[in-house]
Amino acid sequence: MGDTIRTARWEIAETAQESLPGGPFADAVMRSVHHAVGFDGYCLFAVDPVTGLRCAMFSQHGLTVPTERLVHNETMELDFNRYTELIRRPGHAGVLALHAVPEPPSPRLHEILRPEGYLSELRLALVDGHQYWGALSLFRDSRWQPFTDADAAVAAELADPLCAALRRHQVRRTDGQHEARPAGAILVGRAGRLLSVSPEAECWLGDLTSGGPAGVTVDDASRVVYEVAQAATAGRTDALSRVRTRDGRWLVISGTRTPAEPVEVTVVVQPADVSQVLPAFAAWCGLTHREAEVLDLVGAGLAAKQIARRLGLSVLTVNDHLRSTYRKTGVSSRDELLALTS
Repeated sequence: MGDTIRTARWEIAETAQESLPGGPFADAVMRSVHHAVGFDGYCLFAVDPVTGLRCAMFSQHGLTVPTERLVHNETMELDFNRYTELIRRPGHAGVLALHAVPEPPSPRLHEILRPEGYLSELRLALVDGHQYWGALSLFRDSRWQPFTDADAAVAAELADPLCAALRRHQVRRTDGQHEARPAGAILVGRAGRLLSVSPEAECWLGDLTSGGPAGVTVDDASRVVYEVAQAATAGRTDALSRVRTRDGRWLVISGTRTPAEPVEVTVVVQPADVSQVLPAFAAWCGLTHREAEVLDLVGAGLAAKQIARRLGLSVLTVNDHLRSTYRKTGVSSRDELLALTS
């Protein structure tokens, strides 16, 4: 491992320890990536670790193609380096480039990237052990040489700290005070076409953007909605994603089949409670099964003695689990812990 890669890994790890908002977090992380692998634009995203559906997106000078087109390419067209393929591939990285020999018959390259001015793409699925946490796509225009397999190998060296940074960012501490707001609904038709977006849902999606014309837009953020709707259409019973807004509020975006033409799926965007957030929160923090059980009961308002009685443990053991959870989440009290999950 060279000094440049080692420095980039250290910088990403340092950024992960800060409770930065989404935009500054992504800027800091991607500056470190750029030191190791140059690029002109990027898209970095995290997934709900329980369902594998997108839950956070960060982008700068990314693709302006409508999200519906990107989803169609990722799920319906035959193409190279799909994320589902990269998860299973050794190294979890792949390169797509114009003027390669032979030139790949790729709809994404010729119909999506090239019209945007990008001539090559490097994709990296962020996998730690057997767990998929998200992915990174880098883009280069004609000012650079196309990405190579060597670039992909360098990017793969950054996967571990990137996984850790995404996990930490999802459970970052925030100081925001949240006013109560109603749920919103989105009606989705055939081929994932959005038929109707309620004002409440539109407002929630706006809270997932990064601001600025070159960053994450509402259309980008709607990728979460498309993936949830597609999961519901496929008959999945876990068609949901736990999402955190810019100010740290937890949402659940869930989809259900709606047999009422032309609507196929109804997607609901609503504030989440502790029990809904807990499965993903526990995975992001690396909590054990027992620690997650204790946290669930803490969220329900039970005291240590009540938790001990409910789980058949001693109060001492319950407090040991709580101390371990405090350490893993970077807090020092029950109130701080509950603030992270509400």
